[in-house]
Amino acid sequence: MKKNLIIPVFIIISLNLSAQIKAPGVKWDESYAFDKCNSFQIEFYARGNELMRTVKYATNYQSNGNNFITRALSDNKGMGMETIIDKKNEVAIQMFGTGGGAIPSYNAGAYKFPEAAELKKLEIVSTDETKQILGYLCKKYSYTYKKIFGEVWITDQIDMPNDIGVFRACKMAALHNTLSVPGFVMEMTTEDAKGGKTLMKTTSLNKDEKYIVDLKGVGMSTALNKINYFVF
Repeated sequence: MKKNLIIPVFIIISLNLSAQIKAPGVKWDESYAFDKCNSFQIEFYARGNELMRTVKYATNYQSNGNNFITRALSDNKGMGMETIIDKKNEVAIQMFGTGGGAIPSYNAGAYKFPEAAELKKLEIVSTDETKQILGYLCKKYSYTYKKIFGEVWITDQIDMPNDIGVFRACKMAALHNTLSVPGFVMEMTTEDAKGGKTLMKTTSLNKDEKYIVDLKGVGMSTALNKINYFVF
């Protein structure tokens, strides 16, 4: 009986040790503090413009710093997700299963910036239409990408990168790393041939909001390979 008990204990110790081994070059701070917040939401529509679902996002950032965190918000336990972009250490820390007081799982992975020639750029076409969004004058652009088409509303009155805007919060930067026109994206829609539509819009900007993430003592998994910066 004693022999049989030794083997499982040895396996558990080995697994715990291997989980603590960090991938080379992957490091992060013990805590992150943010003092500003931009808020967004995605509205999903079925054929006939029927609203099916709304998902809220927030990007907290530093007024005196470059780090930011994008959060998919949920009151349901374990249904949220948060991603910290640490510019100093060039690492992204992902927290899966946040919301509703759930204990999330953590993963840290180093990222790399693609070369200029490797950037995926979405070509957008200027129109004559303008409108005010949250008090900022925005210009409408249209685009077609494969079987998807839509519009983008951009302002040149905001001095903020799209990293902390709706374009990245809603994961559009993963597919299109950048746009062919400069400026801050305030709204974006995508529509498909079957009549489905997604509307991504900014609901507030530059709000004072303190948000702190404490990573002391958490069980952090680490990724071995560097990932494209825009994927996170």
